[in-house]
Amino acid sequence: MNASPIVRTPGNARMSKMVRAGNLLFLAGQTSSGAPEARTIEEQATEALGRIDTLLEQAGSSKQQLLSVTIYLKDMALFDRMNAVWQNWVDPQHLPARCTVQATLGLPELLVEFNVTAAANEQQPPACA
Repeated sequence: MNASPIVRTPGNARMSKMVRAGNLLFLAGQTSSGAPEARTIEEQATEALGRIDTLLEQAGSSKQQLLSVTIYLKDMALFDRMNAVWQNWVDPQHLPARCTVQATLGLPELLVEFNVTAAANEQQPPACA
């Protein structure tokens, strides 16, 4: 039995930006960039979701092919505000499994991080870069 090749999109010294195994895509946690300390939850969530769109497109996928999303919030008091951004972004006809938890994130100024698993089209080449 031949396993599908595992293709890793370089990220940094600690992690891949994205990993493709067969037709499954695993994205590294997506946050906002730049100066997040001056940004609202709405701004941070919008930027992170835009980064997800970009990575999925690079791999021949889209938010319509989301399988599972885990959302990490710095404070659950931000849930409703983050959820409003999510509802404007997600395709209501293709909702993924989802979990939202409160967590201490990698940088103190970050308010939200999204961890995504998605399907990719078979006809796409195995590279995700």
